[in-house]
This record gives sequence, structure tokens and C-alpha cells, in this order.
Amino acid sequence: MRSSLVPVVTIAASLQQYLFMFGIAGLGFFKSPILLVIALVAFGLTTVFSLITLPVEFDASHRALVWLDNSGFARGQEYAGAKDALTWAAMTYVSAALAALVQFLYLLWMLVGNRN
Repeated sequence: MRSSLVPVVTIAASLQQYLFMFGIAGLGFFKSPILLVIALVAFGLTTVFSLITLPVEFDASHRALVWLDNSGFARGQEYAGAKDALTWAAMTYVSAALAALVQFLYLLWMLVGNRN
């Protein structure tokens, strides 16, 4: 599922900043939410992609730790350091997913809040 979303998310991610900017301007100047709705869809796609990516990244970190343990490449303090680094590397994806979710909710709030 993640792989099939890559081309769509690539396009959405490259356009979303402009859609957001013009969507806000459209609400202010023309009272039209259409660009903001399109920006909301683009942000929604990137948010879904970020959330789908989480298990993939955690699995990659887990597989790397298993490899380090089985290969004997890192032992003791080196293994603990590698485990810590891989855990925090995976957490960067959690941070990105949360940021995407907050941006999506903010856009949704702007769209719904301006209808009232």
C-alpha cells in the first residue's frame, strides 16, 4: 500500500504548500474554500502516507537490531548505542506523522471554522 502511494504523495507534497497559501488567500479575498479543500486532500494524502510509513520504519529498525545481534558486529556498549540511535531514528518518523496530522487538523479546522 505504501509503495502504491509514493507517486501520488510525491505530487501532493510538492503542491501542498502552494495550495495552502492560495487556499488561505482564496478564503480571505474570494470567500471560496475550493483551494483549501484541495489543500486538505493533499495534506490528507501525506498524513496517511506518514502514518502508513510508521510500521515500516519500526520494522526496519527492529531488523537492523536483529542483524547487529546475530552478526556480532556490535556488542555491549556499541549494541546499546546502536539500539538507542535506531530507536530515535524511528522516532523521527513518529514526529513527522504527528506534525502531518496536526497540519491536517489545522486545515480542517480552518475550513470548517470559516463556514460558521
